[in-house]
Amino acid sequence: PGGSGLRGRCVADFARMETRLEYDNKKRSLELHATEHFVSDDSVVLTVQGKLNTKTGACQGGLSLRKRFFPEATNRWYTRADLGASYETATDEIRYGAEAKKSFELTADGLLTLDVEGGVQISAARRRTWNGRVEVSQKIFNFTEDQDLKLKVGYDAAKRRPYGQIRENNWTLDTDFRKNWSLKYDL
Repeated sequence: PGGSGLRGRCVADFARMETRLEYDNKKRSLELHATEHFVSDDSVVLTVQGKLNTKTGACQGGLSLRKRFFPEATNRWYTRADLGASYETATDEIRYGAEAKKSFELTADGLLTLDVEGGVQISAARRRTWNGRVEVSQKIFNFTEDQDLKLKVGYDAAKRRPYGQIRENNWTLDTDFRKNWSLKYDL
C-alpha cells in the first residue's frame, strides 16, 4: 500500500557514523577510520567503511551487504550466522561469504565467555579464504569509576597465531604477542 516498495526500514539506533584513529607499529602511520551501519528490521546490514592514511594520503574503502540469522533460544548450534557479499577497493574484488559464531558463557553472570567463530569467503575468481578463531573474553564493568574493561585472548587458526586485546571505553590495544600491535581510539 503506497510507499517506496523497500522491505524493512533502517533502525535509527544503528545508523550512525563510527569513527576512530588507529596507529599500528607495522605501518608506522596514523589512520582515520569511518564506518556506517544501516540495519533493517529483518536483520539485513549494509556497511560502508573507509580509511585515510594521514602519512601517505592514501584512501581505501569497502562495502558489505549481509543477512544476519539469529536462532531461537533453544538452538544450541550457533549464536549468530551471516551470509552476504562485500567489496574492497584495496583488492578491487567482490567476495561472497558465510560466517557463524557460537558463544559459551563460562560464568553465571555471562561476563566470561568462550567464543568460537568460523567462515569462508569466495571471490569471483574462485579464490577462497577462510577464518577461524577461538577466544576467551572477560568483561569488567566499573573497573574504575565510569570505566569498563574488556580483555580478550585467543587463537587465529587462519593466521596460525595467538592474539590479545585490552579495551577500555574508547581505547583499544591489540597485539599478536610477537612484534605487531595497534592502538585505536574511538572518537
